[in-house]
Amino acid sequence: MKPIYKIDNLSFSYNDKKQIFSQFHLELDLKKITLLEGANGSGKTTFCRLLAGLENFFSGSILLDGVNISKLSINKISENIVYIKQEPLANIVASTADEDLFIWQSKFLHNETETFAKLRKEALSKFKMKHAKDAPVWNMSGGEIKRIALSALLLNYNKYWILDEPTAGLDKKSVGILIDIIQKRKNNGYGALIVTHRIKEFEHLIDIKMQIENWKIDRIR
Repeated sequence: MKPIYKIDNLSFSYNDKKQIFSQFHLELDLKKITLLEGANGSGKTTFCRLLAGLENFFSGSILLDGVNISKLSINKISENIVYIKQEPLANIVASTADEDLFIWQSKFLHNETETFAKLRKEALSKFKMKHAKDAPVWNMSGGEIKRIALSALLLNYNKYWILDEPTAGLDKKSVGILIDIIQKRKNNGYGALIVTHRIKEFEHLIDIKMQIENWKIDRIR
């Protein structure tokens, strides 16, 4: 199986001062659930941003589905992956939940259809947000906004998921819903990269565990 990501000799630093990564090699399997752990400030979010094409000034190579990520536009990258950020508002670009989910769909259709409207309702219902589909985002809590972002995963099922602290801001029930979705995803042969401090809750789902330490990412299981 060809990896979804192949990383060779990757180094990255901010303003040539703070070293984040130094010459490491890594592959991420398209069909495996991979968990990444590390201390605060070790570079977990930076790694996610590199994979999503949001950080460009690195040395080495990052291949996404066999293509150098430096040669791909953000739109092209988004055809292969979906990246859910840790901060709830960083994932939302529209004023309501339904409008935001429609933007995910609008990349693939030109006109609204009953089928796609139904899919949005079902996605929001899964995370108990159907009642708020037309409510303004600025009146919602951080947890509610995070649930909107996670609802978008269900509209991007065939892509590789990159989840940075996906349980941050969620209540216990919502965490359970997310874990159930990832379990079913795993059973269907789809993978994801999960960055989290809540390792015990995901332990039974993990195929591969990796750790950031000393400017490198190594497989520890």
